[in-house]
Amino acid sequence: MNKEFKKYVTDELLLIANNVTGEYTDKQVQQAKLELYNRGVDDKIIADIMEEKEEAFMRRLDAAARAEQARMDKRNERNRNISYKWWEMLFMFMFAPFYLFKRHYLPSDFFPKLKQLKAEKYDLKFRQRIISLLAGDMAWIFIYWVYYSFIKN
Repeated sequence: MNKEFKKYVTDELLLIANNVTGEYTDKQVQQAKLELYNRGVDDKIIADIMEEKEEAFMRRLDAAARAEQARMDKRNERNRNISYKWWEMLFMFMFAPFYLFKRHYLPSDFFPKLKQLKAEKYDLKFRQRIISLLAGDMAWIFIYWVYYSFIKN
């Protein structure tokens, strides 16, 4: 099995010897260390190389996290001014009471679309949706009141 480790490059042997991923057995780790010693790499050099690799990895990880945060900030800023189309608002207005009749078992389940809009920073859409639903509900209540007060009597 030691012949198998002779094929690996030193960097791969360093990863195996330090068992970074935890996928190697103790026997494989020992054989990788033995191969590194045969190549003239001692413990101090191994530790220094792994420390450098870990620092480089952490720098890449930090850079990736900063890039992802910048992308999210840019997306959130772009989302703030996105609006519903007029026909979407009209549809919400006309069928507002039916949005309330969906089955919800817990208070945390109410209005999932509003929660999603708020989480994704669609500020304008959030306000438009609330206004459309409230106005639609009030219009339906008014129509119901007029129908049963004046027309039905």
